Formats: sequence, structure tokens, C-alpha cells
Amino acid sequence: MNNTTKIVFAFIVGILIGVGGLHLIGVPSSGSNIHTLSTAGSTTVFPLSQEWATQFHEAFPSIIVNPSTGGSGLGQSQVASQLIDIGASSSYPDLDFRTAHTDVKIIPVSADALGIVTNPTVNGSIFKMDCDMAVAIFQGNITTWEDFETTFNVIVAASGAIHVYVRADASGTTATFASWLETADENINSNSAEYEWGLGHKETVSWPSSHSAVDGNPGVASGVLSDNQGIGYVGLAFIEGLTPVQLYNPRINIYIEPTLENALRALPDELLNPGQNLMNSNNTDSYPIARLLYYLVNENNIHWYTIVYLNWVLVQGQQFISDVGYVPISGTSAATYALSVVSTLLPIS
Repeated sequence: MNNTTKIVFAFIVGILIGVGGLHLIGVPSSGSNIHTLSTAGSTTVFPLSQEWATQFHEAFPSIIVNPSTGGSGLGQSQVASQLIDIGASSSYPDLDFRTAHTDVKIIPVSADALGIVTNPTVNGSIFKMDCDMAVAIFQGNITTWEDFETTFNVIVAASGAIHVYVRADASGTTATFASWLETADENINSNSAEYEWGLGHKETVSWPSSHSAVDGNPGVASGVLSDNQGIGYVGLAFIEGLTPVQLYNPRINIYIEPTLENALRALPDELLNPGQNLMNSNNTDSYPIARLLYYLVNENNIHWYTIVYLNWVLVQGQQFISDVGYVPISGTSAATYALSVVSTLLPIS
């Protein structure tokens, strides 16, 4: 594309998105060519990318989206190296990455929440925890269900060792979860002992050796489901068959169910940047570990069909998000921010 074509392309796509429609008008004619768009990264985002790939290809048969997984860290590194068109990440890239890769643009595409889950035999269908309780278990301060009961003055059906399932791969889910664990000092629940998280909040954590480290959200969910003493953390799309723990939000002083609706309540009226903290929001009934899910693109490696896909994701694609178990951001401050970023992208070809 020459510069004039690029400007016309951006202008036409912007108009079409503004009226809620997206068609290949004013973009290069594909003829009989098939264009392939590659994504990789977060296991949380992967089911969503799969659904979008199917639905998008039905609308645009000449464009094929090939999603793959590998963890948020992989998605971030590969898009920075221009090895893929889109990187998928379930956490906001850290400062070192953002500083080193200013050419990578971060685009919210959906909202999600992260849940602590137990095997149903641990405590039936209802389990309530605050952040101090979670720190004690996942940091290995408390290693038996009996000690957990005594320390926090609660009743748990399970007995014996606490079997903790965590992520072994570089994971945005881990980074988000660990960041929430660092908020334990905000608890005002008088029934809790006080604990502080000391293992950091990167995408890989040096877990206690007693924990079972597995790959991906599916690995954690499968491990907990097969273990009568199991507990772990996953994205909400992976909680089926498990007991989701109601988590304490210290800013509103209540326990909140991990639902998609409660996760969406954590979004602010205005999103100032895509990494804005959504944890322990003081919005009514907001779930304490809400997050945004992201697509990352490298502005030095953007094709016209990538921009078409991103616009479709943020408009028509939002209708398919709930089917996968995530939260659409249509009409929210996150969508407004995302569309503003996409509107600045220009294709190299």
C-alpha cells in the first residue's frame, strides 16, 4: 500500500466500525488469494481465538486465522519478534517488555475473571476465602486442611494434605493471580490471620516444591478435578465441574461469586490505559480478581487483513464471547480504548 491508500483504508474502516458494520470496502482486493493470520499465546485467550477464527472465516472466506497456544509469555515474545501477527495475553505486559517493545500495541479484546477452584469433595458447593487464606495455601504456609480450619476458624469437609495445583508455564493467569495475592494487606476481615505474599507477581513463580505444577488452565482444572484434596486457580471459562470459591472484596466488605457479570462490574467508567488495575474494585458487587484479556500487535508487522480482523473482533466478534465463557466489552470503556488504538494502525501491505 502507498500512503494515500493507507489513509483511505483507515478512514473507511473507521466509518464502518462506527456504524456497527464491517465489510471489505476500500481495502485491497484479495481475488483468489487466501490470506493467513497467525495468533499464539495465552491458554486463557485460546478458546476465544478459536471461536473467533471460525466465525470470522465464515464472514471472510479469503482470510484464515490460525490460533495456537503456548502461554502469554510466548505470545508476547513472538509478536515482538514479528514471528506471528497477533500475540494473545491474559495479563498486561510488564514494564520491561513495554519499555523494550514500544512498537507493540496492546489492545483489550474481552474481560475475564480468575477463580480459585476446589474439588467438590473439599467443601461441597460453597467455599468462601479471603486473600490471606489464599496466600497461606498457595505460598505453602499452611499445608493441611486441618491447619487451615484451625488457623482461620472455618469448617472444611476435606482432611489431610492440601494438594495445590499451579501453572508451570509462563502464564498471564499466574501474573494476575499473584498480583491479587499481593493485596492481602487490604483485608479487614477479622476472622482471618494475617499473611503477606512474598513470591512476586511475574508470569512464572517459584512455587513451593510440594505444589503440582502443570501446563495451562486445562492442566490445573484437570488436576483439581481428579484430586479429592485439590485446589488451584484458573480463568472462569475453566471452572466447570469444580467448586468456584467466593472471594472477599475488602473495599466493599463482602464475598463475591465469581461470575461474568460480577467481573464486568469491576470496569471503570473510563479506561485510562489498558493496564489499569481492576482488582478489589469498589464498584457495587465487583469481583476482586477481574482482568482484561489482550491481543498484541507489532506496528512494524501489520497487514491489512489483520486490521480487518481486529475491527471485527471488537464489533461483530463480541457477540460470540459469552458462548466461550468470557465477558464482552461492547459499550464499555475498554472497547472505546481498544477501538481508539486500532484506529491508529496502518498496514505495511
